Amino acid sequence: MTSSFIQMEEIFNRTQTALNEFKDIITPVIEKAKDDHERLYWHHIYEEEDHRSDRLDHLLPQLNKINRNEGTVSTDDREFVYLLQDISLEKFGLHNFLEHLDLSLYTFKDTEFEQPIQKLRDMTAEDYQQSKQLLERLNEEFKMADYQASVPTDEKEDIDTSLKVEAYSQPAGEVEKKEEPNKYKNRKKLTVGSLKHS
Repeated sequence: MTSSFIQMEEIFNRTQTALNEFKDIITPVIEKAKDDHERLYWHHIYEEEDHRSDRLDHLLPQLNKINRNEGTVSTDDREFVYLLQDISLEKFGLHNFLEHLDLSLYTFKDTEFEQPIQKLRDMTAEDYQQSKQLLERLNEEFKMADYQASVPTDEKEDIDTSLKVEAYSQPAGEVEKKEEPNKYKNRKKLTVGSLKHS
């Protein structure tokens, strides 16, 4: 169990550094936006990541405390239950950050920021997959409730596949088409991943 919390703390420390780096990249875009649409688009992304940074400021000391004490934890402890919920929600935050990075790669294609953002994107994709595994482990160990609020649309079973972005289940560029019977089968599917690599 202890190793799961240590790994979560490492992931969330990395992502906080990454999202602050990303915010620094998009700040001038907001300040120099050519119109209100561009300003609102980037402000929305900035605001979500800024809010997430605030949540991580609250979560990271709690994780650090558990990791330093290395003591036993109990699901009878209300604060611990809240911590598990926060971890679950921050896994979802990683998913959103990954999408924000993918979206920004369109704007920053062939600029000096493309490579740094791609690096952040690749790291975040790995961290997201790892966080899903760690959360699964914690769910099994602590019999956590299933928090649908922390499940991305892409991972919900009751959502039509035409509304899902497949790029997060496999490394970018390696998305394979799956044959699934549904009424949208013959429609051409456009995803963030497919557009990025076309």
